[in-house]
Amino acid sequence: MSGPNIEKTLTSKETFIFKDLTGPFFNPNWHFHPEFQISFIADGKGTRFVGDQVVPFEEGDLVFTGPNLPHLWRSDDAYFDKNSSLTTRGLVIYFDHELLNTSLLGKEEFYYINKLVENSARGMEFYGETRKKINKLLLKIADSKGFQRIIKLLEIIDILANSDEYNLLSSPGYLNVFKGDDAEKMRLVYDYVMTNFKTKISLEEIASLLNMTTTSFCRYFRPRANKTFTRFVNDIRIGHVRKLLLEDNLNISQISYECGFNALSNFNRQFKSIVNMSPHEYRRLFLNIQTSIS
Repeated sequence: MSGPNIEKTLTSKETFIFKDLTGPFFNPNWHFHPEFQISFIADGKGTRFVGDQVVPFEEGDLVFTGPNLPHLWRSDDAYFDKNSSLTTRGLVIYFDHELLNTSLLGKEEFYYINKLVENSARGMEFYGETRKKINKLLLKIADSKGFQRIIKLLEIIDILANSDEYNLLSSPGYLNVFKGDDAEKMRLVYDYVMTNFKTKISLEEIASLLNMTTTSFCRYFRPRANKTFTRFVNDIRIGHVRKLLLEDNLNISQISYECGFNALSNFNRQFKSIVNMSPHEYRRLFLNIQTSIS
């Protein structure tokens, strides 16, 4: 997985583009760009990175991100297996930040749009009826042409702006501070953690990859990830734990060791710190939801 690359997704002649992305796995590069982005996961699962948030994602994931907010939907390892028959599909809109310029956002009619733009700086995850409505409109927009495409995009923006079915993603005050050779350095860090999180993570080894002392590495990493390296590793591990808890194939003790925790007490403490409930409560909540849907 790469560090955040600066990308330009639109040409000077385009207001927005719609992409129906199908492939063996999602783009493995952590990146950011000056456009707003609406992303709906029609098929696939893995780990989602938005700003400083790390969580699992699955089919139905709907996220709105603002300009220059780093993000990545990293497919599970099984999707990268050369013998895999798994596929992914994402419906994505990129639109010019000038479409929602500051002179418009100050108008009374744009109050909710302005709030949407403010929240997009942290990333927004939508759910419920909002997600269903947006999915249908994304499927229709591919067949639209000319100004009708703009009308449908504005309809999507209006639905998002007036919805209360959302969660904010990255932390308040998160800032993208990446520059220069940070991309390559952070690529090495992310690749190492995603490969080794199920075993003991060596701070000395990861620091040596960047030709740093452990002290220098910790000082370097924290402002760029908006968290300590230890917390980052635990976020990756707990994200994997959450997926395994929902599959209900292993008991909680087995899951804790599978995800790199050597002590059950530490695992329970870290899980509650990040998820705000115990692993037992998390699994029970999910099972109750599944039962009520059935």
